[in-house]
Amino acid sequence: MPRVFIHFTFLFFSLTALSGVWMRFFFIKQNELIPYTHVLHGHSHLAMLGWAFIGAFIVFLSLSWKKIKQKKQAILILSALCIASLLMFLSFLYQGYDVLSIIFATLHIFIEYWAAIFMFKIFKKETDIPKSGRLFINSSLLVLVISSIGPYMLGFTSATGLKDTYYFDMAMYFYLHFQYNGWLTLFLIGLFIIIIHMKKIPIESSLLKLGFWFYFLSLFPGYFLSILFIDLGSIIPILATIGSIGQWIGVVFILLAFKRIWGDLGQYYSKLTLSCLWITLILLFIKSTAELGLISPSLADLVYNTRSIVIGYLHLTLLGFVSIFIITHYFMVHILDSKAKISTNGFIIFIIGFALNEILLFSQGLSEWLKLAGIPFFTEGLLAASGLLFIGVVTLWLSFGTKKQHHML
Repeated sequence: MPRVFIHFTFLFFSLTALSGVWMRFFFIKQNELIPYTHVLHGHSHLAMLGWAFIGAFIVFLSLSWKKIKQKKQAILILSALCIASLLMFLSFLYQGYDVLSIIFATLHIFIEYWAAIFMFKIFKKETDIPKSGRLFINSSLLVLVISSIGPYMLGFTSATGLKDTYYFDMAMYFYLHFQYNGWLTLFLIGLFIIIIHMKKIPIESSLLKLGFWFYFLSLFPGYFLSILFIDLGSIIPILATIGSIGQWIGVVFILLAFKRIWGDLGQYYSKLTLSCLWITLILLFIKSTAELGLISPSLADLVYNTRSIVIGYLHLTLLGFVSIFIITHYFMVHILDSKAKISTNGFIIFIIGFALNEILLFSQGLSEWLKLAGIPFFTEGLLAASGLLFIGVVTLWLSFGTKKQHHML
């Protein structure tokens, strides 16, 4: 697979981190050269559709490249994803959520359909994939398509003058929920199962299948957990509760299955890779457990009305679980060299920035709940955290750039 596309994933990850630095600096010294909301839209879209989507697709190609006959089509899909992501990011910086950015974001969705069909066909031909892995992969592609309903509804609400209503929020959270809780979570777990299967590591398939069905079936009522701040009747909190508990049970079964192979993983992977994986799985458990707390109406109201907690949760999910899981995959398929000192340094800097970011955001939220004084140097601390994240990402990028060859598994 051409190395240039892996460079693009790190470019998008770096731009996401750099725009995060700019947003944190904005609160120290405001600068209207580029409006804050424009950068915010570009930052969030590039994180999800540039770094995360293409990063996950790169892992898939790394596993399948030798067996893929339609290599030109794969390169075309990657080229289209990279171009659309870059143009979308630039258009958000230029005009915010407007005509150009909507056009490129919509174009990205259609390229995602193309990528999903391509991956489905490749996996369908592959006979040496465990049933549990196939369940996660196929369902992730289905949920990816379902998530695209959200952007269509966002366009509809904007066009009909409903942008300032709850309908806009419902569409936005529909998209976000089925992206990070659905497509990305299911796909990355599925890829992980395939990777360990290729290493001939035996795994408890019954636990994985049980975990999958609990999680997947609960994913749909789990959407309502994101919109409990909207009064849609008494049935919605019940559905949200079912979804939250079901997803948590599913995660526990999945983690139990992975726990049983931990000793075997140590025979094949470095301490850095295992540390990344350990952090990833811990974050998945923390995320799903935290979502259980939203079952309480009083706690849910506090969470939804506390901006730092909402931002902290989104970063915990996308910057933490999803991004670190992709980095873990990069180590496992040898896109990144887990034994290189520069890789270790890059990840350590990244994880320190991530931890500082989360501690500050959740501490600020807790202080607001307790009506205490704000966290000292909160804004400066977040700027420092975002700077560390940027340095960490760039260091990991340099780690890839200094790696001469790319051997799969």
